[in-house]
Amino acid sequence: MSEVDKSLFERLGGEAGISSIVDDILKSHLDNPEIRHVFLPIAENPQRLETFKTHVKQFLSAGTGGGAAYMGKDLPTAHKGLNTSEKEFMAAVDDILGVLAKHNIDEETQKDMLFILYSLKGAVIGL
Repeated sequence: MSEVDKSLFERLGGEAGISSIVDDILKSHLDNPEIRHVFLPIAENPQRLETFKTHVKQFLSAGTGGGAAYMGKDLPTAHKGLNTSEKEFMAAVDDILGVLAKHNIDEETQKDMLFILYSLKGAVIGL
């Protein structure tokens, strides 16, 4: 199967690739002074951290053509009360793109992910 024929899920490395990408995105967010404050309370609670990672992996898998069913909250509910700013959203997007590059994800796949991220922007900013 050529790269063109593969789903976004497959181009991200399938379940194993997505798992590794999500782990690295969380690390990147924790290192990012712009958004670290959002992720520290999650990282400091092992049970909450595992639940968070599971939901993000399910969300990414389901949203990219994988077989996982997403069992978490919808995006507006999950982000309600965070009052995410445009600057924080962009910091998170930059982290994600940096992790994709680190994982040698091709430019076309990165563009596809960027398109998805921007399509979700209204569901997370200012809630």
